[in-house]
Amino acid sequence: MKVLQVARDSAAERGGLRAGDDILTVNGEPLRDALDFLFATADEELVFEFHRAGAGSGRIEILRLPGEPLGVELAPDPIRRCSNRCLFCFIDQNPKGMRRSLYVKDEDYRHSLLYGNYLTLTNLRAWEIERILRQRISPLYVSVHATDAAIRRRLLGCRGDGEILATLRRLAAGGIEIHAQIVVVPGHNDGPILQQTLNDLEHLAAAIRSVAIVPVGLTRHREGLHPLRLPDEAEAAAVIAEVAPRQKACLARHGRRLHFLADEFYLLGGQPLPAAAEYEGYPQIENGVGMVRRFEEDHAPARRLIPWPRGAVERAGASRGGRPRVLVATGERFAPLLAQWLGPKLSSTGEGERFRVETVAVRNEFFGPTVTTAGLLTGGDLLAGLRAAGEADLALIPPETLDGEGRLLDDQTPEGLSEALGIPVSAGFHAPPAGGRRRAAGER
Repeated sequence: MKVLQVARDSAAERGGLRAGDDILTVNGEPLRDALDFLFATADEELVFEFHRAGAGSGRIEILRLPGEPLGVELAPDPIRRCSNRCLFCFIDQNPKGMRRSLYVKDEDYRHSLLYGNYLTLTNLRAWEIERILRQRISPLYVSVHATDAAIRRRLLGCRGDGEILATLRRLAAGGIEIHAQIVVVPGHNDGPILQQTLNDLEHLAAAIRSVAIVPVGLTRHREGLHPLRLPDEAEAAAVIAEVAPRQKACLARHGRRLHFLADEFYLLGGQPLPAAAEYEGYPQIENGVGMVRRFEEDHAPARRLIPWPRGAVERAGASRGGRPRVLVATGERFAPLLAQWLGPKLSSTGEGERFRVETVAVRNEFFGPTVTTAGLLTGGDLLAGLRAAGEADLALIPPETLDGEGRLLDDQTPEGLSEALGIPVSAGFHAPPAGGRRRAAGER
């Protein structure tokens, strides 16, 4: 394992480890990847065998205080690539011009543990299953979609037989916890197939911590791909009707609801969203499960929403002859709910008297109008939507549109949007109070 960086004044630096060193073993254990390193360095007394360019091999001892980080940044491991050809793979529907990382299809159980990425379990080799069990690599996030092997094989386009129940049972017997997801594709795995899948997962409820049921996502970039369609209002209502009684039954039997529907089903089916408590800690929020309720919950205690610099209110108001105009951009699906929520919220904080706040429903031209979620808006679409809304003093864009480096899907930045619009652009409202729940599963 190549050391990229050693933190200053860290335990690793005190022990003599340097950037550029190749770590061979830790406490006698050879290393295959960062996951081995994570397990091997759990102790406070560590012995490293390493190789240093120009100096040969060496051996050092590192002692660290209880809870003290080691202070080592390693070179990233090669990503295990997915060999499936899923009928609904979102990556196959990506247009050109986005970040390179958005075109990578991963199937890596290490990333499932570390980052909440989903894997199908179709490409696991026998030794990898043994490793998962031996090192208790848990929880894992698994794309199930269907437990009927033939249906699953057709959905995933996998080389194997598509069978998943035997693997899930083995992992469950070894104490591995699973967060599962089912992407519902009308005409393929809904109706009786969905019922069978939910039945099978309920029989593994001791190990299955949550099941996210989400509608298929389709962009306008599907040239040459299998024809699919989105669920309609009646089909969304049918999925809700199937899942609601199961949630009650699982709550009574297992003490938790087990199944959780994406917000999209309720919005599409015209039915009210569950209360915040019914999401049981939002275990799959990044799958679009509970985002609306979590948004309300995060901002409920906020004293104010608009991130406006002190003194700028009066200056902007004087220059425009009235209250500063603030545009809040979001996706088309969430826009009506946001507008409905904003009015009472701004009244309670007193900001309704200081600002003219307007919701802007931004149409997704990049992926197509069938993609309505705020998190998949690009900088280009946000720029077009905000420009069409007219002159303003401040624009807020959804925080979920940004990656960890503050860039949008098309590599634009809030600073770039600000320059193009000639007004400040901020990612979201004032940050929610500290102590909020962590973000959970990734999305596949």
